[in-house]
Amino acid sequence: YKVVVAEAAKNALAQLGENGQLFERVFITHPLVDGDRCVGAVGFSVREEKFYVFKARAVLCAMGGAVHVFKPRSSGEGMGRAWYPPWNSGSSAAFTIQAGAEMTCQEVRFIPVRFKDAYGPVGAWFLLFKSRATNAFGEAYMETRRDELQKWLPYGGVKPIPANLRNWLGMLDVLEGKGPIFMRTEEAIQKIAQSEGDEKAAKKKLKELEAEAWEDFLDMTISQAILWAAQNIQPEQKPSEIAAAEPYFIGSHSGASGAWVSGPKDLAPDEYFWGYENMTTIKGLFAAGDASGASSHKFSSGSHAEGRIAAKSAIRYIVKENPPAEANYGDLEALKNEILKPLVTFEENKDKTTDPEVNPNYILPRQYMLRLQKMMDEYAGGVTAQFSTSKANLERCIELLTFLKEDSKKLAARNLHELMRCWENVHRTFQAEAHVRSILFREETRWPGYYFRADKPKMDPEWEVFVNCVYDPKTGEWTMKKVPIKHIF
Repeated sequence: YKVVVAEAAKNALAQLGENGQLFERVFITHPLVDGDRCVGAVGFSVREEKFYVFKARAVLCAMGGAVHVFKPRSSGEGMGRAWYPPWNSGSSAAFTIQAGAEMTCQEVRFIPVRFKDAYGPVGAWFLLFKSRATNAFGEAYMETRRDELQKWLPYGGVKPIPANLRNWLGMLDVLEGKGPIFMRTEEAIQKIAQSEGDEKAAKKKLKELEAEAWEDFLDMTISQAILWAAQNIQPEQKPSEIAAAEPYFIGSHSGASGAWVSGPKDLAPDEYFWGYENMTTIKGLFAAGDASGASSHKFSSGSHAEGRIAAKSAIRYIVKENPPAEANYGDLEALKNEILKPLVTFEENKDKTTDPEVNPNYILPRQYMLRLQKMMDEYAGGVTAQFSTSKANLERCIELLTFLKEDSKKLAARNLHELMRCWENVHRTFQAEAHVRSILFREETRWPGYYFRADKPKMDPEWEVFVNCVYDPKTGEWTMKKVPIKHIF
C-alpha cells in the first residue's frame, strides 16, 4: 500500500506543478488552534536547523499509532523489534488531544500474539499452514478453554473468535503454569506433506513448505529467521514459542483508540454526524487511519480508503465553509522556543558533569522513555503484570505520570535526532495518560486478552458504551464521559 499511496501522491504533485510541495523529514509537534478551529501545525526538520509553521484552512491528521508506550517484551538489543512500526510514537493521538478534540476508545489497546522474541507474524501459519497452537502439554487451549467464551457473550459466541479472546484463552493456560505456548509448525508441515500421497511427492512437498516457512519471515521479519537459526530450530521438526506482545495503540488493526470523528451522513445517527465525514470535534481537523477511533477493522486497505474519504471531506469543508486563510496562530516565537528548548537545556548543562549521560540538570530521551515504559508496564497492565491492572494500580500510574510530565520540562537533546526523540516521548505521554484515565473510568473488563481489570473482572451491561475523553490544553484537565452505542444494523 505504501507504493500505491506514494505513486498517487507523486502523480498529484506532478499535476499541481509549481503549486505542489512535498515536505519530508519534518517532525510535527503541535497543532495550531484558533478558538474551536484547527488552523495549522508546527514542527521542525530532523535533518536541518529549520522550524516549520504550516498554516492551513483544514488539517488531515494521519500520523500512525503508538509503540514503546509500554515496555517491550524484547528489551535491550530488541527494543526496536516491535510488531507495529517503532517510529510511530503517538503523534496522531498527541496532535488531536492537544487540539482539544474528543477522543474515543482510549482504553482499547491491541496485543498481538507473535513468535516470541523476534515478533514474527503467525497469520500465515494459522491460515495457510493450518497450524495449531498448544500449551507445553500439547493441549489445544482453543478447544480446552472453549467454555470460557460463554462468559463474554455476545461477542464470545461469534466466528471467527475475536483476537482478544484468542489471546485470553492462551493467557489462562500460562497463568495456570501450562506455558510456554507453542506454534506446532512441525505438525502442520508434516501433515500437508503427507497429504501428497506417495513418499517421493511428500518429500518434495516438505522441501517446498520448508522454503515457504523461511521465506515468510525473510520477507516480513528477518529477525525471526535469524532467531530460528540461532536456536537450531527447523520448523518442520520442532515447534516454536509464541507469546502475547506488549500493548500497542492502533486505530486500524483490532485496536480502536483514536479521535471521535463524524460518521457518514447516510449511515450515522443525527447526533453522530456534524457536517463532514471524519472531521473531529474541532472544526477543520480531520483524522484517518490510526488517528480515528472506534473503527477497528480498517487495516491497511481500509485506512487507505478512509484517508481518501477524509481528504475529500476536508476539501468539501473548505469549499462550503470558506474558512479564512489567515487566523490567530498564537505566540509562534514562544512555541518555537518551547520546541527547541531541549537543545538549549543540554548546551547549558552538559559541562556540569563528567558524563553527559548522568546529569541532575536534565533527562535524556532514552531515560525518559524507560521510565514511562516501566510505570505503564507495572501499573497499567503490561507484560510484567500479565496484562492485568486495577483501580489502585491505575491511580498510582497517574501519580507517577504527573511526576514524569514535570520532568519532561527538563528533557535534553544533544542533536536534532534526540530532539525528535524528546518530542516522541512527550507524544507517548499524552497517549499513555489518555489510556490510563480511560481504563480507570471504565469500571469493568470488556476486552480480556487486551487488558484485564482484576478488581472488575466481568463485563457490566451498564458499560456497553463508548468511553470518550477530552483534554483541555489551557488547564491540563481531563473530562471523561460515556457515549451511547447506536446499533444501525
